Amino acid sequence: MDISLAKKSLYNKLKSYAEVLGVGIREKDGTEFIVIFLSEASNIILENIPDEFEGNKVETEIKGEIKVS
Repeated sequence: MDISLAKKSLYNKLKSYAEVLGVGIREKDGTEFIVIFLSEASNIILENIPDEFEGNKVETEIKGEIKVS
């Protein structure tokens, strides 16, 4: 599956978790992968994020709480 479509599909699967802030696509060493941005890394959310989704590597990044002033 195309990485952009996979990103959207994975986000739709995970967006109900309060810890999920968003998703993105990054590139490292010429390979694109999906990044899940989290406010915190609870065991529940980490258990539900796959290492690979639709043929694309998935990583997590803790961003902390986002506050709007």
